[in-house]
Amino acid sequence: MWWRMLAVLFWTCVLAYGTCSMDPFHFYLSAFHFHPNANFRDLLQLDFHFGSWKYTVSKLCHLFGFMIFESLLTLLLRRPRLSAAIALLFGICTELFQLYFGRDGRLYDMVIDGLGVALSYGLQRWGSRERRSVE
Repeated sequence: MWWRMLAVLFWTCVLAYGTCSMDPFHFYLSAFHFHPNANFRDLLQLDFHFGSWKYTVSKLCHLFGFMIFESLLTLLLRRPRLSAAIALLFGICTELFQLYFGRDGRLYDMVIDGLGVALSYGLQRWGSRERRSVE
């Protein structure tokens, strides 16, 4: 049980680092700059950069990061619906927190985070049905 808690705590720190860091693509202790006056209208911007490899990697990190987070929470809590709800709430919070750290919190990133949670939840449900049908 302790390793599950440690894994969730570690992954929470990884996601929080990516949320608050000015440049999460460089894995060193980067600067954190708090901006107390967040502009919540930035959530609605649709500034897609499909040609950029950093943009693509960032969106894949959102998807797989929250798939992993939801899976780890389910392993810890043994309650898939609660785990999915916590992961979704955390995804929303990370996007809101980005607005306070000079990053680009976006509504579409919340959707990608939610897709990661939904994929993890769906795969777990499918896997549990498969196991039950074999027995």
